[in-house]
This record gives sequence, structure tokens and C-alpha cells, in this order.
Amino acid sequence: TPSDIGVVDYVIVAVKQYQLSGAVSSIPPLIGQKTTVVPLLNGIDAHEQLMDVADSQHIIGGLSSLVSMIEAPGVIRHESQLQKIVLGELDCNKTKRVETLVQAWASCGVEAIHADDIFVALWTKFLFIASFGGVTSLCRGTAGEVLDTSATRELLRQAMEEVEVLALEQEIILKPDIVQSTMTFIEGLEPTATSSMQRDVASGKPFELEAFSGTIVRLGREFQVPTPVHGAIYALLLPALKRALTSS
Repeated sequence: TPSDIGVVDYVIVAVKQYQLSGAVSSIPPLIGQKTTVVPLLNGIDAHEQLMDVADSQHIIGGLSSLVSMIEAPGVIRHESQLQKIVLGELDCNKTKRVETLVQAWASCGVEAIHADDIFVALWTKFLFIASFGGVTSLCRGTAGEVLDTSATRELLRQAMEEVEVLALEQEIILKPDIVQSTMTFIEGLEPTATSSMQRDVASGKPFELEAFSGTIVRLGREFQVPTPVHGAIYALLLPALKRALTSS
């Protein structure tokens, strides 16, 4: 148990967003004066949720980029060469504790990056994963099918544009060509590629709708930014999420 383990140097939080509220209760016994809590979740606000159980000075920002799935209980299958970790302080300063962890991951062969601005990194991934995950889940299509159909290709582009505008409203400046460069990245995927969210939807498992389109819709209302595509994704997938949560 966490109490048996006691204080550690780093707590790496790597669960699905909808599992975070159930996981945070395990964290306090692990935290000492110099402990760093490292969220590697999808979405953009895990660090805020972790502040319910840890003081902000213990928390950094982080994200992971990889293709993996659960093969069996306790066994994770890594399915591609992509294995990237990006870390950074929430105040965007460079610190020894982040650099130490970056070097530890790099020594294991992982592409580890000490970000100049972790929020730009988080939103860059968020723009991709929320939009690609939402559109592929909604139309039950692969990357190739989404791109080969003009209507869904345009839907994907519009979904990414909504996220770009929301980032700008919060003074998070993404690359000027972020939507096109992300589209180019998706075009480079295998045509049969699917999103993890789509696979969860197809298998009847809970999925990260609230962390993706749900967050975008909420922020859109807060900043008075229209988000019609993500609004539709959220509304149309919400019954499936409720069904999955009830049966899980």
C-alpha cells in the first residue's frame, strides 16, 4: 500500500482521466518535503486536480506520447517506436528536479524533453488527441477513412481550429501552422490507425470524453468561444459514456 511504501522522490500519475479522482487518495502517504508529483494524463488540467491532494509546489506538468494498450492485467503492450515524455514546471522555469527526471528517462532510451513552456506542449497534444479521438469515435472510422471522406476531414480540421482559438483566449500561443501541421501528422499515420478513445468506445469501456470534448465545451462557454464541433461530439457520445460507466 502507499502507506507501506512511504515517502518517495517522484510520484508518476499515469491513469485515464476518468480514473484520477479514484487514484488521488493513494498519493498523500507518498509525499514528503521534496517529493515531485508528475501527471502523465491526457487532457490539460490534471495538475489542477492533483492540487486537491498535494500542494502546488510539489506538482509539475507532463505528458506522454506513445501507442500502447493493456494486453493482460499488469501487462502493457507498446506498439510503436514512439515513446516521448515532455516535462516542465508550471511556472515555466527550468529546474534541477525536472532535469533529473528527464535524464533518467533519456537513459532508458525514451525521448525526454524539458519543455520551455509545458502549457504549449499540453495544448499542442490536446489539440490533436481531443479532435482526432472525438471525430474517429463519432464516425467509428480509421484515420484513413476520416481523411478520405471530405466531410469528416473538414470536421476534423474544424475541431482542431476550435481548440486553437481556446488556447489563444488563454494566452497560450501555439505554432501559427498548428492545425495544418497536426493534419499533416495525421496524414502520416497508417490508414488503419485508430485512436485509443475510439477503441474504448468500440469495446464498451469508459472513455475520456469529459477530459476532451467536455473540457472544450466547458471552456468555450467560459470564454464565450463557439465550439459547435466538440459540442456535437460531446452530446452524441455522452449516452455511450454513461452506458459504459454504468456497466463497468
